[in-house]
Amino acid sequence: MQAPFCRDCFTGTLRGDITPVGTEQTVHNVPSYVSLPPEGARSLGTVVIITDAFGWKLRNTRVLADAYARHVPCTVVVPDFHKGTSLTEKFLILADALPTANIFTKIWTYVRVVPELVRFLLYNRYAVAAPRVNTFFHYLRQELGPSGKIGVAGFCWGGLYTIRLTHMSPPLVNCAFTAHPSLISVPADIDKVKDDTPLSIANGDDDQYLRHAKMETVVKMLRDRERHEVVVYCGYVQKFCPLVKYRPGPCFFG
Repeated sequence: MQAPFCRDCFTGTLRGDITPVGTEQTVHNVPSYVSLPPEGARSLGTVVIITDAFGWKLRNTRVLADAYARHVPCTVVVPDFHKGTSLTEKFLILADALPTANIFTKIWTYVRVVPELVRFLLYNRYAVAAPRVNTFFHYLRQELGPSGKIGVAGFCWGGLYTIRLTHMSPPLVNCAFTAHPSLISVPADIDKVKDDTPLSIANGDDDQYLRHAKMETVVKMLRDRERHEVVVYCGYVQKFCPLVKYRPGPCFFG
């Protein structure tokens, strides 16, 4: 049985060069980061980001939300679907240093990070987290009505929930995007994607969770369904967005 995460899930680059411009609000009873389109711009809809394990407070995710709001333009909501149990930036810093640490530092690091990881996995397993996510989208659809445009973008941990939102009929979202989704079952989760909810999947060709054989299956299953797409980025690994990572190398997909 494959582990729910790989080492790359917990490494990457923290953004410290940009200041988020959105605000923290409560949206449908969930603490959320909200970024609005530029003044005078007509919002094309609402995008909800289902984050990775580092949650709604990660600076990288917030500045990504700001970029969506500015460039689409749209309203972007980043809910705290982890209910305060997201992994911390300190966890990321410690985990990122593990490969080059000596044995004593590794032992001390594991003592510090394992309890935090266990708490996250316990409180955010699918049976517990899925009702939170689905309830939020039901409320949002009720608020915006059938004509409201709702998009969802999910990263790593959030990828599973994003893909499974495309299984629903009638749909709660109008379109979906996920980058390097973890936890998904291939081919089962891909086979249930409905054609009335366009899905875009982005993944690196060096992903340690969705390895080459699984990605080949995903590409074959979606390439002839014109409302969906799969984009494979050469040299990129799990967590290339929003925690940027790149490893130059050959690309195995055309």
